[in-house]
Amino acid sequence: MKKIVTCLILFILILTLSACSDDRSFSIDEVTIDAQIQEDGSISVRELFTYTFNGSYEGMTRAIESDEKNFEAYLTEDKDPSVSTENLTSLETEEDDNTYKIFSDSTDETKSVLYRYKIEGSIKKYTDVADLKYAFFDDSNETDLNNLTINIHPPEGTNEENQHFFLHKDETGNLTSGDNGIQYHNSHFEAGSNSQIRFVFPSNQLNNMELTSDKRMNDTILSEEQELAERSENLEANMANITPIVLILLGILASGSVIIFIVHPNRYRGSKDIDSLHGLVEDTDPLFVKYLKEDAHLPDDSFIAGLFSLKQRGIITLEKVPSMLNKDSETYRFTWCGRESETDHADQFLRNWLFREKDEKGAYFLLESLTAQEDETDEAKKEKADDFRTHFDEWTDKVKERDNYQQLKKPFKKFSFVSIPLLIVSSGLFYYFTTIDTIGSTAQWLLPLIAGIITVPGLLFHRNKWVLSGYYFILLLMSAVSFTFEPAVIMTLIFYGLSIITLLVIPEYYWKKDIRRLKYGITQTRASFKDKNYPIGSDPAAAERRLAYAIVLGAGEEYGEQCNTSGPLSTAEMYYPLLHNPVYATTSFSAANAALYTAVTQVNTSNTTAATGGGGAGAF
Repeated sequence: MKKIVTCLILFILILTLSACSDDRSFSIDEVTIDAQIQEDGSISVRELFTYTFNGSYEGMTRAIESDEKNFEAYLTEDKDPSVSTENLTSLETEEDDNTYKIFSDSTDETKSVLYRYKIEGSIKKYTDVADLKYAFFDDSNETDLNNLTINIHPPEGTNEENQHFFLHKDETGNLTSGDNGIQYHNSHFEAGSNSQIRFVFPSNQLNNMELTSDKRMNDTILSEEQELAERSENLEANMANITPIVLILLGILASGSVIIFIVHPNRYRGSKDIDSLHGLVEDTDPLFVKYLKEDAHLPDDSFIAGLFSLKQRGIITLEKVPSMLNKDSETYRFTWCGRESETDHADQFLRNWLFREKDEKGAYFLLESLTAQEDETDEAKKEKADDFRTHFDEWTDKVKERDNYQQLKKPFKKFSFVSIPLLIVSSGLFYYFTTIDTIGSTAQWLLPLIAGIITVPGLLFHRNKWVLSGYYFILLLMSAVSFTFEPAVIMTLIFYGLSIITLLVIPEYYWKKDIRRLKYGITQTRASFKDKNYPIGSDPAAAERRLAYAIVLGAGEEYGEQCNTSGPLSTAEMYYPLLHNPVYATTSFSAANAALYTAVTQVNTSNTTAATGGGGAGAF
């Protein structure tokens, strides 16, 4: 019977997957593009796409990453992109974020579609030559293109002898001189490929275009392209030369990191007697325990540790009382009973902030006053959150001003012997790649300049992990975008990534000896609470005190369940309110139950188009 049920479930699953799968497919069998450069520097483009559809489609897509306008689409049976559109069927188009949707229902058929549009801003005009750098398709294209032909024509009357053309980032296509211009051809242009064409011709043909720059650029452009060709020819050999060096650096980084972790003074090497460590934590103020547990930070729920601290010092009392907001519910009341001489500025601020109600017993605070209620409006919740944030931040500032919160760490001097060499080596590797990779002349000086600019603050603030993170993020980004993905570059990216991970993980400071022992004790105590093997004892006062520490350390639920199984501790609620129902207590004081809200800010980003083109084609 079990096998029959299993087979039936598998059969249903297969049917479901088959029903959900999309068995449609399409191909682009031929693309012919005709681009005519006008005297004003704009480019009139006609593109003839031939599609074959298997299944039903609503239409096609064409992404154009440039400053284009007047996009139109037509159905045609002609194989010439220069065909007149006067008698062709116009198709509906819709533009969204540089991608056009062309609506034309297709089912198991082959059809040709003509696209017509105009490009502006992609040509630079100098005193002697005009310079066009453009890619009709780039790595954003997600569809293979078969039999791709691109014809680019300069303005009429341009002398062929004064034309120069170059093909970048494309090893499969062929760029040649054609009739009145240049022609690119590729029998199979793979999705994700990039093909940038550079076309240089006399600028006197652009009579209606203003100069981009009043200088002669012909010799500079030809020299730049010659250098790029030489770099491309020697790229593989130069990459191979740096590969063993990067491997050695990776080995040094890995072994050096291990050694640093072993000798780092932040590791606790003292006595690990668990009972003495438990006692050490229980003798420490709960708020200070929270501060160390969070590595010198006070998160939003730290006010709970602050209340337990006041209770432990006898400044406030704790009792469980009926809720004033929800019928048949209970909450916890803290009542102020201490003298001002027993408190400091942080304690007094907490009293003025939270203990706003008063009766015959004195000033008091109900835990539910910081708990969100279902019937509250969003405005009320936000107002409560803003009030909490304002007061909480000021209170934590006063807490951190206490003497016992000062100078808990010492600087790890050897951190500089790691961060500075890594910065120098990383910038050196980056500079080397700018000298051998096939990047443009502008990038050859701009990338090293950016690297130098970010290296200077990196060296000046070599102990600041925010600065180091920013440095390596920018270096990684520039390397990934600018350099050819050869093995040497990939290993260098790994080196950058491991460098920042190492620098982030290695503490630039270390705790003083007594604090290291206390932090180790906090870790072991929390583990004992979590494992439900922390001693409870027969003293209810001690057990309630321990339950408070468990709550502070984020293990209240586990210790509460452990206490709940101990019958003798179910003592009078008025004396030990936390022990009366330990699980309820830990739930009430958990960070998830305290309604603390933060505002979410949405950042809008704008999209810009590139003059050098790019884009892709598809169907939907």
